[in-house]
Amino acid sequence: MKDFRPLLLALCLAMPLWAMAQNDQDTYLDPSLPEGVSVRQIISKFAAQEEIYKQAREHYTYREKVRVQTLNDQDYPDGEYDNTFDVTFDDQGQRVIHEVSAPRDTLKTIRMTPEDVDDIRNRLPFILTTDEIPEYNIQYKGRQQTQGVPCYVFDISPKAMAEGQRYFEGRIWVDASGFQIVKSAGKAVPDIYNKQGENLFPSFTTYRQLVDGKYWFPAYTKSDDYLHFSSGSVHVIETVDYTNYKRFGAESRIIFDGQELPQGGQAGAPAPTQTQQPPAPVPRQNAPAYPPASQGQTTAPRPVTNPPAQASQLAQQELVSVEREFSDAVTHRDVSILERLLTDDFQLISANGDKEDKFGLLDDIHQDHAGTFGQPQNLQVQVNGDRATVSGIREESVPAGAHKVQTAKVRFADQYVRRAGEWLLAQSKESAAR
Repeated sequence: MKDFRPLLLALCLAMPLWAMAQNDQDTYLDPSLPEGVSVRQIISKFAAQEEIYKQAREHYTYREKVRVQTLNDQDYPDGEYDNTFDVTFDDQGQRVIHEVSAPRDTLKTIRMTPEDVDDIRNRLPFILTTDEIPEYNIQYKGRQQTQGVPCYVFDISPKAMAEGQRYFEGRIWVDASGFQIVKSAGKAVPDIYNKQGENLFPSFTTYRQLVDGKYWFPAYTKSDDYLHFSSGSVHVIETVDYTNYKRFGAESRIIFDGQELPQGGQAGAPAPTQTQQPPAPVPRQNAPAYPPASQGQTTAPRPVTNPPAQASQLAQQELVSVEREFSDAVTHRDVSILERLLTDDFQLISANGDKEDKFGLLDDIHQDHAGTFGQPQNLQVQVNGDRATVSGIREESVPAGAHKVQTAKVRFADQYVRRAGEWLLAQSKESAAR
């Protein structure tokens, strides 16, 4: 990030925040050596697992939401940068990054640089594979639980910095049983000082979540740091949310304007994997907040508007993913996902004509009275601007008395609306499958 104000080149001597930070959910750092395995073996194991993770993530679609704020001397936001993009696949099966809408940028004291964007996409979700191990000094620090996960802790720093290359410097927490990185805290290096000015980068912490029961993928990044430019310090808060992880590939027919579209790019793609357990909870601590009106400063609410209509193929792929996410959330009783996916006026109309609203469904899940949904099959998608219908067949299992479950196949027609760039489920209507 570069300062907008006149610059005099100077170095910052402040201790990095990641070296001082201690998360409330981290236990005492036990400096004793690991038992039953050597430090070298741990490094070898987690580097091999990171290679698997890196390849697996290349087969997932997801959404990334970036927000950067600068705060004034009273710690009130005085500028903001927002950007949301989807990592998905085109109709040839090639991985693409699609901006959901144009970035919103009201930053006044700093500006985003190409290095910032590159760091957000490649350094914040830090990966350390076997091929990259020789580039880093890796120092074992001990054992510690973070977010309830027993971990081995290592400090990481680059051995040397090649011109034009970016690196990570900080600390990583490695799951003691699965040997995957579950958290990283540090910063992207080096800071850049040249004739064009100062380009400085904040410290950050990235938390991962378990996806499909086997991959620890990035879930949330938080940065709260001061950038010490020679012309003055700037307080920066940055957050990145990674959501809607879905393995690419679907056994479905896509219908648009009454015509079936070819699935050429998906033919050789990996088959979808059903979620085996809900993601681990991700902490969000000290989130930036706008000042209350009582303090004399108000912020106008951000209008909820849709970006331009999506390309048809992208909309169809996203709707298939959302439909599968809905079924998984019902089966795994993931209320937080359902609260996000369902409109407030959502209705579930069963095959026998019974109706249930959003809050009735969520209450049934809380009371453990709800059934489970199998993965939807024979999907057909019809898109009309910001409205869409997804229909197909799914198997449902519902409680039928003490220790009894009744299972049947139903046809469904799910009505979706697109609000603020996201597809939300407004109605699910069922009928008996014949």
